[in-house]
Amino acid sequence: MRYVYRIVNDKLTAVISLATRLDYRIMSSDLATRIQQRLSELGKSARGASLEAGLSDGFIRNILTGKSTSPRGDTLEKLAIVLGTSEAWLLRGEPAEIENSDRRERTKGFSPVIIPGEQLVSNDKKLPVYAAARGGDGHHIVTFDPIDYLKMPAVLQDVKGGYGLLLTGDSMVPAYWPGDTALVNPNLPPARDTDVVLYHTPQFHQGEEEAIIKRLVGVNDREWTLEQYRPERVFKESRADWTVCHRVVGKYNAR
Repeated sequence: MRYVYRIVNDKLTAVISLATRLDYRIMSSDLATRIQQRLSELGKSARGASLEAGLSDGFIRNILTGKSTSPRGDTLEKLAIVLGTSEAWLLRGEPAEIENSDRRERTKGFSPVIIPGEQLVSNDKKLPVYAAARGGDGHHIVTFDPIDYLKMPAVLQDVKGGYGLLLTGDSMVPAYWPGDTALVNPNLPPARDTDVVLYHTPQFHQGEEEAIIKRLVGVNDREWTLEQYRPERVFKESRADWTVCHRVVGKYNAR
């Protein structure tokens, strides 16, 4: 009898586990369907909405393709705001009005902390800004003779060699628009899912240098895997050709 009970119990556990997985897959599929519905209704692209929500550019795409099946609640909440709906509707199809009411209750009485401007930027104009003229094949020609000096942002405070890069071209729109100034830290190591500036040679502060400004989506000993947004494409460049990688850590919008 004990043996029979164990068999029955194991089968019951397996059935429950299978049902749970099926429910989870259905929930993930419904999430992707609802996200796609809102994107279509709003006329937004998956990449554009991801960036607007402050998430990685592939966040929505990974959900739609099934690569990401368990996004965190905080990221879904950011996405819901951009899609003009609620986290509850995205997950379970519940009316957005209910969630919006709850959100208003949660935020009632919220008093934002105001950060003084002097804590965000230094009063000293120490940040050199270089011009990046548009070259061929989506490349830029950077002239390392400062065209301006800006107040030092906190993100580059005390960073040796930090600089701003005045951008042209539209290959990285909507992340960067022509006239934006990228804030660059030359000392950080390459990291996936960050924006980077690649140069041909390490002697980049001597005259002019060819550069490319892209999203770094992968890297190995031989190649950089890069992404641009206009036109949309992912491509590879040799590390032997592009030996220097600087990290973009922020930007100033075009003035």
